[in-house]
Amino acid sequence: MMRSLYSAISGLKNHQVKMDVIGNNIANVNTAGFKRSRVSFATELSQTLKGASAPSPAQGGTNAMQVGLGMRIGSIDQIMTQGSSQSTGKATDMMLQGSGFFVLNNNGQEVYTRAGGFDRDSDGTLIDPATGAKVQGYSWGADDTTPVAWGEASNIRFNKGDVLASDSAMPIDVLTISVAATDAPTAPSTLRTFDTSVPGAENLTIEGMTRVADGTTPASGQYSFNQKTGIVTFASDMSATPSPELTIHYVDPTTIKNATGGTTAVVDYPPKPGAIVYNDPTGTTPVAYKLSTSDTPGDLEYTVKETNGEYVITFGTDGAATPAATAVTAAISYDFTNAPHTLSDFSIDQSGVITGVYSNGVDSVTHKIAQIAVASFANDAGLQNVGGNFFTTTNNSGMATIGAAGEDGRASIVSNSIEMSNVDLSTEFTDMIVTQRGFQANSRVITVSDTLLEELINLKR
Repeated sequence: MMRSLYSAISGLKNHQVKMDVIGNNIANVNTAGFKRSRVSFATELSQTLKGASAPSPAQGGTNAMQVGLGMRIGSIDQIMTQGSSQSTGKATDMMLQGSGFFVLNNNGQEVYTRAGGFDRDSDGTLIDPATGAKVQGYSWGADDTTPVAWGEASNIRFNKGDVLASDSAMPIDVLTISVAATDAPTAPSTLRTFDTSVPGAENLTIEGMTRVADGTTPASGQYSFNQKTGIVTFASDMSATPSPELTIHYVDPTTIKNATGGTTAVVDYPPKPGAIVYNDPTGTTPVAYKLSTSDTPGDLEYTVKETNGEYVITFGTDGAATPAATAVTAAISYDFTNAPHTLSDFSIDQSGVITGVYSNGVDSVTHKIAQIAVASFANDAGLQNVGGNFFTTTNNSGMATIGAAGEDGRASIVSNSIEMSNVDLSTEFTDMIVTQRGFQANSRVITVSDTLLEELINLKR
């Protein structure tokens, strides 16, 4: 009877542990990225009353006679199954689809989580808002082709208004020329400022005056500029003498980044939409090209294509009678927006690449900013839960294998969503009923054993 008492006590204690685990599961039914736990029981060591005997020619064998001494906790397993998806519409919210974990730096300690409800702090660093732990990843280079390194991950930072790396020097410094009264036009409507520098100039402006399209008759306070000839045209009321001092700004013709010759030019900044591009293949007179309406430039047309943060301008022929495409010389000229592209929006794809949309008010370009790091383990269930939705490695989890999402068996990323808890309330309530009945049954064993002991004590009466 004493054995039954202690066996039942072990049943009570361990069913209480199971109830604790069920309670924790239910408490975290709405915790993002939470993984439920499961308790399994194992038998305790049994007391052998009689050992087993082997069969003989005359008599058969007998089994051992054992009395069990109760039960114990066999294991408490983390069930790492996928949780349901909850759409949030927030760009920095991410969900892992498959096996893997986000990597974070929590005050110098590398931790892992399935909860992807991230945000950015005042510095633009991508963080876990509950703890301030910094999301880890890999920055992309200026060529927009490959990450800088797949070695040690680092913090990810980006903010609205960040300047595109290739535009960091903008606005481009311009030359400034003061035109004195002695340089005023001899005719009341035109002024050739320079014979060699102004033709082909880009972004020509005159302080205090408004530029209008070439071919338009300027009104008072306006001017037009012909890039091909270098002629600045003023309103008819522009006085020849005395003339105000004018300050003219312009940028020298663009230097081409590819080899001299050919039909394409690689440049840092795109022409303004619809701008005329001037090319001077003969070195004498610039030829004007207009933007093509198709992907293939025709006579005196050009196309522009953005590639890795640079722009490829392709020229067509310089006239129907010219069979060969126009050769590109050392410099071409066109008006461009002399302002940097700044980050206006971003998106995150399935591989965790954060792609920024950069705009300068005229056109927009895309550039990859960083890539979210994802860790995988040989044994996910072997990770240790340290609170705050964080896990750390243990001797049985294996070391983290960190890399790109969707590669080498790692989970892919679903943006604008978070992973919900994988707790199933119907399962938990069913387990709760079974646990409750197990606890009651063990308490009944103690009650009955106590009754038997009471009968034994009453034998002396």
